[in-house]
Amino acid sequence: LKILFEGWNDVSFHGANQIPTPNIDALAYNGVILQRHYVLPICTPSRTAFLTGQYPIRSGMQGYPLKAGEPRAIPLNNKLLPEYLRKLGYATHLVGKWHVGYYSDDHTPAYRGFDTFFGYYNGYVSYFNHTIQQNNHIGYDLHYDIPGKLSVDYNYEYLTDVITERAENIIVNHNTKKPLYLQLSHVAVHSSDSKDVMEVRDKEEVNSTLGYIEDFSRRKFAGVLTVLDESVGRVVNALREADMLENSIVVFMSDNGAQTVGLLENFGSNYPLRGLKFTLFEGGVRGVACVYSPLIKKNSRISNQLIHVTDWLPTFYSAAGGNLQDLEVNLDGIDQWSTLVSEKPTKRTGVMLNIDEVEGTSSAIIGKYKLINGASIQYGGYYGDSGMSSLYPEYNVSRVLKSLAGSAISKISKSTLKDKKIIKLREEARVTCNKSTTYPKCSGRCLFNLYRDPCETTDLSSRYPRIVDQLNQYIEEYNKVLVHQTNAPVDPASYPEHFNGTWMPWIKLSNDYVSLDLVSRRRATVDSRALALSSVGVHTLIAIPVAGSSANEKRVGEVGGIRVVVGGFHLHDDRQVLQDGSTDTCNHADSLQHGT
Repeated sequence: LKILFEGWNDVSFHGANQIPTPNIDALAYNGVILQRHYVLPICTPSRTAFLTGQYPIRSGMQGYPLKAGEPRAIPLNNKLLPEYLRKLGYATHLVGKWHVGYYSDDHTPAYRGFDTFFGYYNGYVSYFNHTIQQNNHIGYDLHYDIPGKLSVDYNYEYLTDVITERAENIIVNHNTKKPLYLQLSHVAVHSSDSKDVMEVRDKEEVNSTLGYIEDFSRRKFAGVLTVLDESVGRVVNALREADMLENSIVVFMSDNGAQTVGLLENFGSNYPLRGLKFTLFEGGVRGVACVYSPLIKKNSRISNQLIHVTDWLPTFYSAAGGNLQDLEVNLDGIDQWSTLVSEKPTKRTGVMLNIDEVEGTSSAIIGKYKLINGASIQYGGYYGDSGMSSLYPEYNVSRVLKSLAGSAISKISKSTLKDKKIIKLREEARVTCNKSTTYPKCSGRCLFNLYRDPCETTDLSSRYPRIVDQLNQYIEEYNKVLVHQTNAPVDPASYPEHFNGTWMPWIKLSNDYVSLDLVSRRRATVDSRALALSSVGVHTLIAIPVAGSSANEKRVGEVGGIRVVVGGFHLHDDRQVLQDGSTDTCNHADSLQHGT
């Protein structure tokens, strides 16, 4: 079971008293708290890394999050985690957010390894209406999909509860003779696509129980988070009632930092870490994470081993009994199962955090040192509530132990978690930093010692030029395999008015046409819904010769407002793609000239 989240200081097991998260805390204290778990600074790249076990630079998915209606996705030649687990006999289910592309049926979860998908394709939706707006086009985005059938699930209840109920139903109805993989990706605590960016389930209840939080926006965030915490408890309890918890691995993790202010703000807190979502500072990439499992020999501890989101694919595969030789040869992830189970030292010594060739930024960690090149000044400060005001209630250990998750775990545990142990773990998990009123902007480059300076207040680049060179060489090795970003304009053919007011795949793959994907270089097929061209992005082109046409015949089609002549056209740099109606590969497609 994998559950997603965001915001370093929004879980109370990291030391804040403002928002109690007793169920999440129960998982953490009974499991292993991962203090150095790194992700990507934004959601689409992080999910790509998790599902593929590769840095997103290998598939062109390292840039800005996918927009609704954008013809971009993880390439189909990338094998995903659920596909591997399915080969090991697992039932696989995704509940909640997808956000790695859906422009064709083949790119949706039900065609990429999941037996069922209940959730939304895009980055976020409104909590009650389940809609998202793009370019002033609003559409419904809640689906129930199985292989061979994509359908819409019309439901206007609070989405956190709806997603939780679906997860509970999967667990209750699961045949335990078959292993289960359940990926649970809530909309909470992401901002909503509505005027009220943080939609709470019950305003009166929030004001009554969380009224001590003076900032109303932050109070609403707390209300959203409280329901998410309830969800964690309900799902863990469902596993126990189904007699599955004894043999389960439950991972709770964030896919990026919180966005306290600015674009898509949700008023979360990364305190005391520097930066927000979208940045390469610790607040953007150092993720909340813990793992609970009775299979772990030594639980109730903190791990300071270096772990990256790409590691979960080989780690889950190894834990499931798979042979790592079956995996892709160019995985960036490392099997961390023995590290989690028995505290063996990790084989990971470094992490390539990201390379964004469009923004001109990059970052990597080797050991205790972290290098950032070209950091954005925007969102590069310190944001969010410390969670330590005297106005906030004292931390309630008893509430953690008596929570749904705490009670469920205690019923199958051989030993009882003591109050003193909880307090000790909580103190060890708290990140403390020297307060600083000034800090380096890092618009050029910055080097930080994360062991001594986790809040990134002191630039050491001029003091240690050799370490800077070493980290830059590390980044350059990955730069050699970078696939340029595949970001593309939103395709008007995707608009919900074409699909009864719903966001749906709008390009159907069939056996009548051949597509050319410059990222994956995979031959696929596209039908007449995408007669000639799906999109022309910076480095993405899908070109289709019309079935049954002669080599000299030209056909005209329009997709997404782009008029295309098929049968003979070329790129501006004279690398021909369809000269006689056949396909050929090329590396870049910056613009298209029509008619030869």
